[in-house]
Amino acid sequence: MAACYKCGKIITVGLEEPLGTELVCEQCSSWLHCCANCAAYDEYSNVKCREPKAEFVFDRLGKNVCPLFKLRQSSPLAAQQQKKLSPRAEQKDRENRARDNLDRLFRS
Repeated sequence: MAACYKCGKIITVGLEEPLGTELVCEQCSSWLHCCANCAAYDEYSNVKCREPKAEFVFDRLGKNVCPLFKLRQSSPLAAQQQKKLSPRAEQKDRENRARDNLDRLFRS
């Protein structure tokens, strides 16, 4: 079972046959044939890919035509837990939580 990297919606196309490069997620319209949906994608690797023969891709979330692409298989629960905010959104989230905590602390 595969899920979109961005929204976690279950992907039903491209499981038996190769995934087309023009396909987008039905829910969030993100590209399905991208590095973030690939089984070889490694966020913590130097080149962000575990495949040694893969060419460098600048836009990891955009459409690409990598011939080594394999759709990442995961459970829906794991896909929901893997959803991450962008660094800027994480910063805003931390700031908002800190403000809420301060408001609760100093509320009379």
